[in-house]
Amino acid sequence: MIYQRHIPREELFAAQLEMLMQNGQLATVAAHLIGVAATIAIFWPFLEMTTILLWAAAFLILLLLRSLQMSNALVNRSYLTHARKVYFKLLLGAAATGGVWSAVYIFAAHYVPITMQYTFLLLILMITAISLGFSVIIREYFIAYLFCAIWPIAWWSLAHYWEQPYNLVIGLSLLAFCGVLVVVSNRVYHSFRNMISLTWERETMAQELGDLTNSLRDRNRQLRDARRQLTDLANVDELTGLGNRRLVNNALKDEINRARRSGANLSVILLDVDYFKHYNDTYGHPAGDRVLQRLADVMQKATARAGEVVARYGGEEFILVLPGASQDAALRTANRLKELVEEEQIQHETSSVAPVITVSQGVVSVQPDGDLLPSEVISRADKALYEAKQAGRNRIMVAR
Repeated sequence: MIYQRHIPREELFAAQLEMLMQNGQLATVAAHLIGVAATIAIFWPFLEMTTILLWAAAFLILLLLRSLQMSNALVNRSYLTHARKVYFKLLLGAAATGGVWSAVYIFAAHYVPITMQYTFLLLILMITAISLGFSVIIREYFIAYLFCAIWPIAWWSLAHYWEQPYNLVIGLSLLAFCGVLVVVSNRVYHSFRNMISLTWERETMAQELGDLTNSLRDRNRQLRDARRQLTDLANVDELTGLGNRRLVNNALKDEINRARRSGANLSVILLDVDYFKHYNDTYGHPAGDRVLQRLADVMQKATARAGEVVARYGGEEFILVLPGASQDAALRTANRLKELVEEEQIQHETSSVAPVITVSQGVVSVQPDGDLLPSEVISRADKALYEAKQAGRNRIMVAR
């Protein structure tokens, strides 16, 4: 991700066009409508009303066409795709509008009193000054209007200095006025460009930071998922999909603490597949792995209560942690498990107990108090399992 420090020239130009049309569309129409109304009020006693109204209608059509051009450019976003074309149309519209005012002034100078002429000139200067505020976003746009509205009047006044006493002064003043406005417009123009550039840079930086934040959020989520997967891999037996010894030790520790607080029972069943070494020697280790997987499914069927944990404790040994289960309940689960294993009818010809796979189980049930450790509970279950094997296997023994 690379932060772009400066706005590209094309984007800056397009942003200037957009800002000019958004801010100048309504202001252009409003300022010149006021000018049209004031012109009618100034000239109607001295010029034919038909001439004034025809001029006003033509000027309003020009303003409407300019407004439609800006609206279409904004809607179609052609200032992005055809920026130069939109730019030249705007310059042409500004020049035409300014030319209308200068042409009306020069025309009216022959028909209206000098006081009305100067009043009309003051109106043109006011409209020009107002236009500076919204049209100087693009300097050439304002200058095109300025030199078409004021420049011709200045030179006409100088060229006809003998006709009226103040024409020379007015002409020189207008030239100076144009020069001042050019200097002012240049400074305001650069201020607008800097403002647009800063706004773009801040928005770009905010977007970059937002993207970076989203990227970091995604990366954190991926890291959490990876940690969760690693935790699962550390706690899950790869062959059977059951929990492993580490999971059992943690679960048993938590259940002992919970049972100690609540005064509830806790039972554990430790079981071992009878003569499993003989099975592997006879049928092969892949077949032995499949047996362990089937037994894992069987043990999951035998446990249905929430919180019960089934795990592969090691080799062919499995363990069940039964929170809240009394000794009788644990024995029922052990017998249910014994029946389910026998129902699988997994052939085991070298077993001395039965022609099918069987399991021996050691059951321990405690009501934790004091500092009972998980290793002590498992040790008692292991002793019961050993007694079941010594008694001939395929048996269930309860720890004393």
